Amino acid sequence: MTLRASAGYTQYADALITPQFGDRLIARGYCSFVAGDITDTDYAGDLTKCGDQITYFVDPEVAINEYQKNQVLDPQELESESVTMVVDRAKYYNVKLDRVDEKQICFIDKWVESFLRRAEYNMKRLLDPEVLMRMALETAPTNKGMGAGKESHSQDLGEIGNPVPITAANVIDVLTRLDVVLREACRWEDGQMFVVLPNVSRNALIASDLKAAYLTGMAQSPMLNGKFPMVICGFDVYFTDNVPKVPDLATNKTAYWIVAGNKKATGFAQQLEDHEIVSMEKSFGKFYRGLWVYGHKPFLRDALAALYATF
Repeated sequence: MTLRASAGYTQYADALITPQFGDRLIARGYCSFVAGDITDTDYAGDLTKCGDQITYFVDPEVAINEYQKNQVLDPQELESESVTMVVDRAKYYNVKLDRVDEKQICFIDKWVESFLRRAEYNMKRLLDPEVLMRMALETAPTNKGMGAGKESHSQDLGEIGNPVPITAANVIDVLTRLDVVLREACRWEDGQMFVVLPNVSRNALIASDLKAAYLTGMAQSPMLNGKFPMVICGFDVYFTDNVPKVPDLATNKTAYWIVAGNKKATGFAQQLEDHEIVSMEKSFGKFYRGLWVYGHKPFLRDALAALYATF
């Protein structure tokens, strides 16, 4: 709406004052995504060349028995266990732009560059909840639930209907439970461990004992400068709003599937990423389109731990 004119004064905005359009585009919000940081692309192998799946064999388990002198030895037949990742997922975008519009939009190059960048960003954002949910679902049974822990069965990581309520008072304790579970599975490796937390967890963390420097390995409390450390209880910490969440009917709260584990536990293979510009056949203009074909699979299921929690 233009500035109002007093009675008796001609409103030139209706005829002589021309609206202007700037050639700078206002950026949309760009949130972080984590799938690329918590998966391993080394499993892709020859899938980048051809084929739609790849199978790996798990180290065979060898039994150790007591021995007495001159006893007859019992032979063991090894079991062959394998895991397979299938390239079975694909996503695309397809933007139509008429030739006349291409000519008449003054900042067409910026416009095209902007929506192509946004397409790639939106694709990565879709990956996070997909990959994280699969990790949570395929985590080894001993590494989730009310009695998690391969050896102790003593760590409460929650389950549907009984989520772990996380507060400032217990958030560090709960992160330690994930540590215990992964160590009992002999899947802890310094420098390779991660945990993905929803942004809502920041409230609990900033009011917790995180201010004690010994929890982060820092010489002084990270809270002094208002920043979160990137390593807490030995985990590289990632924050994202893409942590899978579901309504927990028993508690009438939103529950989150929080995944922790080794960065090499889950394989990710992007077989195809193709972007092209195609001329329209029945009209003047172009299609700007792109295609992603990929697959992912938790190979080391006991190298992941899944926490079902509310905040």
